[in-house]
Amino acid sequence: MADKMDFNGADSQDAAFDLIPANTLAKVTLTIRPGGAGPEGWLTQSRTSSAMYLNVEAIVLDGPYARRRVYTRIGFKGKNVNERGEDTYANRGRALIRGILESARNIKANDQSETARAARLIRSLGDLSGLDFVAKIGVEKDRDNPDDAGRNVIKAAIGPDHGQYVVVMGAAPTPSARPNTAPASPQSGNYAAPPTAETASSGNAPFWAR
Repeated sequence: MADKMDFNGADSQDAAFDLIPANTLAKVTLTIRPGGAGPEGWLTQSRTSSAMYLNVEAIVLDGPYARRRVYTRIGFKGKNVNERGEDTYANRGRALIRGILESARNIKANDQSETARAARLIRSLGDLSGLDFVAKIGVEKDRDNPDDAGRNVIKAAIGPDHGQYVVVMGAAPTPSARPNTAPASPQSGNYAAPPTAETASSGNAPFWAR
């Protein structure tokens, strides 16, 4: 007879469906859900417009909401520009990506040193997958549906400028073992999930930390 399957450790239904309160700070790890669009296939094409975005999943790592998943779209290309020719959708996405890099790499927003500027560089959008950072979680509702209970999203990334950063993040991040070359694209067929702390080699620092 096959071994029994144990569901004692599964979340209760209440825990699975209750929203995480707005403005909660949590340490999360980011994973991109590739949509096959863009040069490397990391982006997702909107079904209703020319807009493209990163479809990401953030898993809460610890605390009362550990293992909860938060899904967010990070804008990369909008369908319209404003009167000044600015793509506001893409600009908001770039700001969030910068915040994620600063949070993950322990860089203050006003730091313009050579080290800080290098830490804001990535060789591929795939470099974002696997980063741990402090997220401010928000609640987004459907404006056209007054009865919508909403869903959790990543409202912002919190960096070392914030007083609660070290409390939530733990010890100041040290360079993680990211490969020295850009990760394989999802379209290449050779893409693998980013290394975990258990499998990474501590001697292989990322290019920005060398």
